[in-house]
Amino acid sequence: MKVDLSLAIGGFQGGGIESAGQIALRAFVLKGYEVFGSREFHSNIIGAHSYYHIRVGGKALRLPLDALIALDAESIFTHLQSLSKEALLICDQYSLTTKASEIPSMSKALKRRIEQNYGDLSLNKILTDQELKIVALPMRDLLKELSHERSMISVSKALNVMGISAGLYLLGLNKETIKKAIEGQFSNPGINLKAMEIAIEKVKDLERKELPDGKKEDKLILSGNEAVAMAKISSGLDFLSFYPITPATDETLFIEKSGKIITVQAEDEISAIGMALGASLAGLRASTSTSGPGFSLMNEMVSFAVQAEIPIVITLWMRSSPSTGIATRTSQQDLLHAIFSGHGDTPKVVIASGDHSEAIEDTARAFELAEKFQIPVIHLLDKFIASAITTVDKNAFRTLPKRDFSENSDGYLRYKITEDGISPFLPIGRATMIVSSLEHDEYGSATEDPVDREKMILKRIKKLEKASEVLSEESYSVYGDHEPEITIVSFGSTKNAIMEAIEELKIPIKFVQLRILSPFPDLSKELVGKVLVIESNAGQLSFLLKVHCRVDGTAKKLNARPIYVDEVVKAIKAFMNGEKEVIMSEGV
Repeated sequence: MKVDLSLAIGGFQGGGIESAGQIALRAFVLKGYEVFGSREFHSNIIGAHSYYHIRVGGKALRLPLDALIALDAESIFTHLQSLSKEALLICDQYSLTTKASEIPSMSKALKRRIEQNYGDLSLNKILTDQELKIVALPMRDLLKELSHERSMISVSKALNVMGISAGLYLLGLNKETIKKAIEGQFSNPGINLKAMEIAIEKVKDLERKELPDGKKEDKLILSGNEAVAMAKISSGLDFLSFYPITPATDETLFIEKSGKIITVQAEDEISAIGMALGASLAGLRASTSTSGPGFSLMNEMVSFAVQAEIPIVITLWMRSSPSTGIATRTSQQDLLHAIFSGHGDTPKVVIASGDHSEAIEDTARAFELAEKFQIPVIHLLDKFIASAITTVDKNAFRTLPKRDFSENSDGYLRYKITEDGISPFLPIGRATMIVSSLEHDEYGSATEDPVDREKMILKRIKKLEKASEVLSEESYSVYGDHEPEITIVSFGSTKNAIMEAIEELKIPIKFVQLRILSPFPDLSKELVGKVLVIESNAGQLSFLLKVHCRVDGTAKKLNARPIYVDEVVKAIKAFMNGEKEVIMSEGV
């Protein structure tokens, strides 16, 4: 029996939504199911609507929702249009008398849309016409039962556990599995286990079906931030510098807490990349992590890394831009920024990961390429991957050998002209050398000589050409039909939604997933039939493809929400019906 569920847990920011979501993920993993969970939240600290969207039985998110655990009235209003017919709705019965106009935290735009659709009606009147399985729990009464052991204020924090316990039980998980998930989530689970007991007791006589056991595997449950952090540690990272910025900070804090890596919080992003470059020059394996606004500040140092031929890995977690944009939402808007970063001719490698497993693999590969070609490597990920949680193979992590410095220091030329453009590298202190941002000769001495200048430009370009040869077999992955009607081209976190949409449609479609964006690969032999580009920006990959090959249509996500399977299906159908540009607009 294939289990496929899409559910969300919603409530106010700071109301335990993340821990409730993680309990649900743990419970389904314990039952043996493939899971994928993504948390969507506002950039304020507390108050506004937050939710956790979980997919059971797949690696991509889909709508409509089969279940919603709503910890407040705003959650019901927010997700009502996303619920499937006969979806399970777990809510507080006391919230059903609420009107949208009475919720101060709700955005004005959402209130206007609700008023247009329903007028100023309370939830119980709106839900009367909805074909939903509504389980309205008397949350205040249930909390009073719990308050016999502690104060009402302290037990109110267990509201999330009550809601998720009732929801998981009615979705078919047994009490023992839910109990183990709660014990795995909290170091001192006592009050939360009591909350679970009370909630399940209240719904135990309602209709439900017991879910069968899935395939139980011993895997890690990780967020994208954690997966990349662990991959860096496994790869032998020696030095990490950063300036706090969403969504990169969680990765850097994880590494700092490990206690195994020299981790420095700099005063700004310029200092962060400067420190990492200094550490690399000293022979350490070095990296820095940031997001779009921080990467803007790093641009001059990216040029310096190219000019001085310093290996560094820059992990760039894309978020909704431009400027501060929507700091806690996702996008793929830094693609061109990454490829064309740095002033002047600045050859570099740009890698994009499609999921957690690829992020782990690409982290190690980024260090190998940076050190082999003595260039900056930019590893592109996004907020969706950063905060999404899924299962990862424990054996996915690779250990890299330490950097090799076997070159003889006698007659050392830091920028020696070689056939492949790669010069010998010794750490500062091992030999006499000059490193600066100025154009230089083979010794590193500043020069404006036209012959030296030309040689050095060609030398740096030759390294990227060599990298292109090395990466030619790894620049992209091909899935689906090799004689298709349509070829879809995309990159990054759109991967799994596209793959599932193709599987659902059952028509000849090829999917070319770009893994290396710089140097840009030759895709001419892969583009069969009409070419559709799918991306979470206004058309940056389409721009690149039009330069290198061709594009027949685009499907774009612009609302700073993840791409869902069902909207990819709709976009492909619209493209097949002649639409050249499709805007994917799902998500709340």
